Amino acid sequence: MKIAIISPGPFSVPPVIGTSVEHDIQMVAEQLKEQHEVTVYTRKCPEYRRSSSEGNLRYKRYTYSHPARYLRKVIRHIKKQKPDIIMVENRPSYVLRIKANIKHIPVALNMHSMLFASPPQINREKMNQVAEKVDGLITNSRYLLSEYESRFPAFKGKGVAVHLGIHPDPFELAQQRAEKIEGLRKKLSIQEGDQTILFVGRLMKEKGIHMILDVMPKLIKKYPKLKLIITGSARYGRNASTPYVRKLNRQAAKLRKHVVFTQFVRPNEIPYVYQLADIVVIPSFWQEPFGRVNLEAMASSKAIVASDRGGIPEVVKHEENGFVFPLKNYKEDLYESISQLLEDEDLRAEFGQKGLERVKQFTWARTAEQYLQLFQTLAPNEQLDSGKESCSQ
Repeated sequence: MKIAIISPGPFSVPPVIGTSVEHDIQMVAEQLKEQHEVTVYTRKCPEYRRSSSEGNLRYKRYTYSHPARYLRKVIRHIKKQKPDIIMVENRPSYVLRIKANIKHIPVALNMHSMLFASPPQINREKMNQVAEKVDGLITNSRYLLSEYESRFPAFKGKGVAVHLGIHPDPFELAQQRAEKIEGLRKKLSIQEGDQTILFVGRLMKEKGIHMILDVMPKLIKKYPKLKLIITGSARYGRNASTPYVRKLNRQAAKLRKHVVFTQFVRPNEIPYVYQLADIVVIPSFWQEPFGRVNLEAMASSKAIVASDRGGIPEVVKHEENGFVFPLKNYKEDLYESISQLLEDEDLRAEFGQKGLERVKQFTWARTAEQYLQLFQTLAPNEQLDSGKESCSQ
């Protein structure tokens, strides 16, 4: 099968500095290339100035200055290549343009959240048109699929929920690098005997970091050597001061040395940050579509405390590999969940081990296989046969 994957365009694939979407595209494409011809359409950047190929996987790169100009170049190339299936990543507005220009190739839309399916990115009328015209829909959780089907009924019968994957090796190997971990502890002034809770993610209100800070004063009274490590930045790949970041800094200032901001940490260093944690807290305030951090914590054998928002309960199983708390009484429930785990080292170890066992279900091979099942239902039989031909120019 010849598969065309259209990345959103603002960031490169493979990602240098980008969102999780670009990472997901790369991981799935690398799985699909084992048996299929895959072309990923993405942007040029200083690190990737030209198109490139590796076996059955080709990256076709264009300058990205405006979505319409980028998409025009992509469509022109797709018309020449005649793939069996087109997958549009996280940009429903692209579907209408593609369908208007390419009539006989099925299009699947892969959505990672509701963000680009909502104003101001796209209005409801156009989203209804997308739902009617697109051939298939992929979401990263059952929760997100139900949202699309309820808001835009024309998606019903077209969608599949496919959980994302993870490569657990970097997180497991990080546990063996004692010297590296110790160096990081010294850098962040984490002393022997300190108890640590960790947040990893973007510093934005939707991620709920303020809720952890709300319960920290009460936790510190009970656990005087407790430290909260906040890892992340407000912008992808760079630190920035936003009103919410400034609010977090004001909250943290009252807690003195009990809160440590690492700011932006490169992805290859993240596995070591997880090794500093006794507990990983994911207090998402919005309806989290999936939550990659949950998988990373599980791959690091860490107990989790997470909110019950969106697709999180599909990954974190309450009282099995963590505690899942409702937001309604979060100050009490979040405090009690963290406190119970700080008190019970054996329970932390049990949750961590069960999380490690569970995370092995979330493989990129499985994700790609489920994508392919949808592709094969959408692509006509005669086009499946044509997948044996080369997709190179």
